[in-house]
This record gives sequence, C-alpha cells and structure tokens, in this order.
Amino acid sequence: MKSFKTFVKQITILTAVMLLLSMVVYYFAPKIKISPAFFYILIFLYASNIGIFKMLSRSMEGRLSKFANAYMIVNFGKLVFFSIIIVVYAILNKEDAVPFMLTFFIYYFVFTFYEVISLLQIKK
Repeated sequence: MKSFKTFVKQITILTAVMLLLSMVVYYFAPKIKISPAFFYILIFLYASNIGIFKMLSRSMEGRLSKFANAYMIVNFGKLVFFSIIIVVYAILNKEDAVPFMLTFFIYYFVFTFYEVISLLQIKK
C-alpha cells in the first residue's frame, strides 16, 4: 500500500510538471504544434495509469508468471484502447489529428516509462 501511495504522489508531481511544460509550449511557442486537448490527454493518462499500476502491483504479490500474464494482457488492452481513442479523435478532428497523436504519444511514453520504473522498484 505504501508503494501505491508513493506512486500516486510521484505521478501527480510528474503530471503537474508535464502540464506546466505543455502550457508553456502551447502559449509561448506556437510554432511547436501541441494539441489543444493536451489537458484532457494528461488527465486521461494520469487516471488510467493509476488504475493500471494498482492492478499490476497487486498481481506482483503472487507468482512471477501471474504478473507476466497480467502485464502482457494489460499492455495489449491499453494499446488497443488507446489506439481506438486516437483514431476516433483523428476522424472527428481532422485538423488536430497530427498534433493530438504526437502529444498523446509523448505523454504515453513518459507515463509508461515511469510506470515501468515504479514497478521495477516494487519488485526489488
């Protein structure tokens, strides 16, 4: 439970930093294309990562094979679900499709990187 609280605290700080950086880029560097939906992408990935981390950290309590299966299934599901969101948004908002995809990908990469590091720290 302590590791989950630590994760939530740290990912909240990470999200706040990414929000601040995104606002600076969006308002003060207009040549860099960032989706106007960056706030919603951040909140969505923040909430989903907290839920996924809780689920995966619980699966680590059992056998390693249980965790490996859970990790693979969760990541596959996450990729499919996120891809559907990206495609639907791109179809509905053609003018913002590329900035949305790039913004989503960058945030996704940062959150996934942090999730993996946090899971590795729990295993130690």
